[in-house]
Amino acid sequence: MKIWTYVITHDEGRAPNYERPATTLAICKPRIRAKAAIGEIVLAFSGAGINPHEPHSVCWAGVVSEVLTFAEYWNDPRFQRKKRAHSETPDNVYKPGRNGIPVPDKDDVHDHTNAVVDIGGTNVLVFKRWWHSEYPASVLPARFGLRIIGGRRGHRREELSQALFQELIQWLDGHVARSRNVLPRLPREKRNCIC
Repeated sequence: MKIWTYVITHDEGRAPNYERPATTLAICKPRIRAKAAIGEIVLAFSGAGINPHEPHSVCWAGVVSEVLTFAEYWNDPRFQRKKRAHSETPDNVYKPGRNGIPVPDKDDVHDHTNAVVDIGGTNVLVFKRWWHSEYPASVLPARFGLRIIGGRRGHRREELSQALFQELIQWLDGHVARSRNVLPRLPREKRNCIC
């Protein structure tokens, strides 16, 4: 089973967006969004801005339950509240454009300058089963082999056996909250996206 890992530098509710009805990853992390499939796990380690003392702490994780195009995400009635008009941390910011190419809706954080990176991911990932750490976050045990090696940028894809994959799910259930709450709202000037 595949696990996608990366280091999250800011956890402010856009990438991923924790708002109901499901956690979504629609902006940033284009390589993960382009390739992750249903049933695979995306796991983010806390960056130095979140937990400077422990690089192997888990900030959030989720099991991919759906893979949508930007047009499907934009038009899906379930995700209308993740648009700018209804959310302070929107991630549903790309509407269908000419020739099927998504174009940014008016957005103060993700605009034309971010579009190349964002739409390069081609997909929006939906997570109905997800975990979000309360701080300080739990450190992922080394036995899973998902440690950060070398630089902290980019992402990694690892394969776990079915048994180790299930053990990881159990560890997440026991050590990382299955929170249903969104993050506290931050003042608009502090919500800059760093992909």
